[in-house]
Amino acid sequence: MTLTPVSITGNYFSRASRCFMPIGAHWVPAKTGLQWPLRWDESDITADFAKMKDLGFNTVRFDLFWAWFEPRPGAYNPEAFSQFDTFVRLAHEFEIYLHPTLFIGGEVGEAFWDVPWRQGRHPHADPEMLRLQTDHAAEFARRYHDEPAILAWDLTDEPPYWIVTEQTTDAMAINWTRLIAGAIRRNDPGHVLCVGTSMEDVAHGPFRPDNLSGEVDFFSVHPYSIYTLDRFPDPMLSERGTYGGAFQTTLSLGAGRPVMIHEFGASSAQYSPERIALFDRVTMFSGLAAGACGFLPWCYTDAAPELYKQVPYLRAPHETQFGLTTWDRQDRPRGKVLRQFAKILAQMDFADLQPAPGEAALIIPHEWAKPHGDFSRFGLTGPGSIPYTPVQDGFDMGDANVWVTRSFLNSFILARRAGLKVDMPREYTEWQTHPMLLLPSPLTATERNLTHVHTAFWDEVREYVRLGGLVYISLCADAAIPEMAGLFGASLADHGSAADVDLTFVEQFGDIAAGTVFHYSADAANPRHWPATLDVTDGHVIATDQEGRPALVAHSLGNGKTLVSAYPLETYLAESPSVFERTEETHRIYRGLMQWANLTPQFSTDVSGVEIAGLNGPGRGYAVLANHQPGNHLVTVTSRSPLRSVSLIETDGNKPITLDGNRWQMEIPGYGGAVIEWLL
Repeated sequence: MTLTPVSITGNYFSRASRCFMPIGAHWVPAKTGLQWPLRWDESDITADFAKMKDLGFNTVRFDLFWAWFEPRPGAYNPEAFSQFDTFVRLAHEFEIYLHPTLFIGGEVGEAFWDVPWRQGRHPHADPEMLRLQTDHAAEFARRYHDEPAILAWDLTDEPPYWIVTEQTTDAMAINWTRLIAGAIRRNDPGHVLCVGTSMEDVAHGPFRPDNLSGEVDFFSVHPYSIYTLDRFPDPMLSERGTYGGAFQTTLSLGAGRPVMIHEFGASSAQYSPERIALFDRVTMFSGLAAGACGFLPWCYTDAAPELYKQVPYLRAPHETQFGLTTWDRQDRPRGKVLRQFAKILAQMDFADLQPAPGEAALIIPHEWAKPHGDFSRFGLTGPGSIPYTPVQDGFDMGDANVWVTRSFLNSFILARRAGLKVDMPREYTEWQTHPMLLLPSPLTATERNLTHVHTAFWDEVREYVRLGGLVYISLCADAAIPEMAGLFGASLADHGSAADVDLTFVEQFGDIAAGTVFHYSADAANPRHWPATLDVTDGHVIATDQEGRPALVAHSLGNGKTLVSAYPLETYLAESPSVFERTEETHRIYRGLMQWANLTPQFSTDVSGVEIAGLNGPGRGYAVLANHQPGNHLVTVTSRSPLRSVSLIETDGNKPITLDGNRWQMEIPGYGGAVIEWLL
């Protein structure tokens, strides 16, 4: 492979008119750590590139320390740029693209690598700091605008800068990104851009994808479920945990740009190397199924023992053993997994492919997606002589965001377990193209603007259902839906508390037999767990609760159908540790609505823990499977369309699979996956 200029074509990277998938890791050298610019060892770095090539890398992400490249404001260090030139030379020699990250900044545990002349100024707000960063980015762009070895510029890693995390606003994040991206594009219009954000999407931080979409070419996600226990109250290797990468990919894709999974994994100082490798494997297959356009786990190597005695490793023991290799370049189990996955990706042709559109749309409220201070959807027209001040915009929304993102995550998993491909469009996009709409509580609530859809949204839902759409909603004590009865066949009467909840089906629904009982544990002291009390009008009750009250109500309107849960089922699951490691069948309710309406996914499996999704092109494509459970599964895969042929992509070629009509069988290892090439 000769390194040629890279662009983005549709959802994937492209070089020499052929789409490809970046794979590699973030490089921090074993022996010198983040002091590598000061302890420069070219022979050791060359050996790292050789090992990265052996692991199957075609891309490496690495840090550019601001203070090293610009030791005094406006004065650049020629030694630093000479080192960068060495990376360029090695990139060409080993055929590994560079993905450099500017303004480091925060990196490795609790560390922040400052510039000595910042003098307490806010890097996202101070005018002089903004000018200096803009000039710094422009300097790189001028020097390397014609360099094909650069895959993309990463404007910085894990903003907001850790020293000002709580002080950075939406406006600061947007302005900073706009300035830095603009400086690069004026001097280097050819290279694509991203900002290497961590959990800014799930955490609703100022650098979330919706705030960056106008300035970058692709998004990145860092799905560290092990550090987000309020959303992932589970072991690392759990069904909810292994969906983290796909969930964040889907959430960010809804903001309108391709998504690369930049950092993921765990430390063998905390978890067994074999379990980490399994986590990586299913994360990559699941992320590929969700539409990820690249995989760069954290990180290339373990730290050498001599680094344990100095910061940041001295204060961050978990950071010492995140490697794909040991400190002396021996394969870790996760390194072997990456090598195998890279070989599979190398045999795939992504030209003209796009992730399959979802059968289900999980709506992201406009209030969640919009930047703070945007009043464009307030419906006010004419002169503003009587000012409207949105009081809630000043509230702390942290707790409300946890509530809604838990619901997003668990609804996403339930839909995947039901066999539904899920997209996460924003409220004011064309979500009506999806045959099914998911609105779990608190999207149906009213307590905090951040968590629910706008009042006028329900008028669009009525028209959507009349034309044949399917809608699922769940409620809680805080629900508010105008003119609800005509749409859902039931209206809100009151609410009550709940502790032990039993939903008993009083009639067959999909493959759920009458008499089936679903049990949930609720927090009786938390009104967000309380159910709504329903008055049923022309809907029909398909399940009752422990008091005999309506719990699930189905309704037909025009050509469409709706299903209402009086209980916030997704919230119950969200707060139940390791819930998917037990017998958990709530996804059958989602599947029941799908079956009632005769909605057939493009691909489906007969095992709820094995997901499948298509990457589609003209007359061909791939079906990607991921097993989120520990045991091997013999699965039957069903295609909605008749296929001419299917074959398994293995590390050394394709293996034909025998079709039985529009079905085939295959075994998927525990926490493993597979890529199937199909032809119409």
